[in-house]
Amino acid sequence: MRKITCLQVGLLFLLISTLTAIPLLTCGPVFANEQQCSASPQNPNAHETPDPYESLNRKVFKFNDRLYFWVMKPIAKAYLHLPSPVRKAVGNGFQNLEDPARFVNFVLQGRPHRAGDEMSRFIINSTVGVGGLFDVAHNAMGVDDHDADFGQTLGKWGMWPGAYLVIPGLGPSDGRDIFGYGVDQVMNPLFWVPGPFWYTLPADALKYTDKTAAHLGDYEALKKASLDPYVAMRNGYMQHRKNMVEGHNTP
Repeated sequence: MRKITCLQVGLLFLLISTLTAIPLLTCGPVFANEQQCSASPQNPNAHETPDPYESLNRKVFKFNDRLYFWVMKPIAKAYLHLPSPVRKAVGNGFQNLEDPARFVNFVLQGRPHRAGDEMSRFIINSTVGVGGLFDVAHNAMGVDDHDADFGQTLGKWGMWPGAYLVIPGLGPSDGRDIFGYGVDQVMNPLFWVPGPFWYTLPADALKYTDKTAAHLGDYEALKKASLDPYVAMRNGYMQHRKNMVEGHNTP
């Protein structure tokens, strides 16, 4: 029953995401100020980062800031007391679960070598690596992992990122990437675990705790170095995503 339910939820999510993403991916009347759209032949002098929802985004940014310092950071600091090999195994396991989505995205991007690496890694680490807890593919065979997601794939296909968004609990995104995030989630094996969706909530919490612990201090450094952390985060994110789409040309 879980698979049927997940499929229905997944399809509904994609439908809703598609409908809600349309105004976020275009420079149409949905914007209160059309000059906030990105540069185009019709609007060559517009700002590079469309942020028509800045007022709301800043409120969510403030919420995420408090969530980080009041909840996520203390939990991550406690998590760091676990032995390093245990934390490494946890990170490897979640990285392994994301290999199928990366494989599909590299196929869709027309990058067979990278797709082959991800498939090899998933097979090797899921078996010899004990469910992905050990990165045998990298340590013993030199097969590295590579970042890829459906938002990047859409960008490779020429889709515009659209409006900048700040998502509660998740952080910076845009119209294209939030839709891509939903697609990637459906491709994660955890999505198809039998039972109600809350069965996997502990695993999701552990995954985000592990990622927070791995980057602990980065956000603090950004805030310290920025006059306006919101703008710094926005510009950094959009530039990073642009580099993800345009900078990776390896087959």
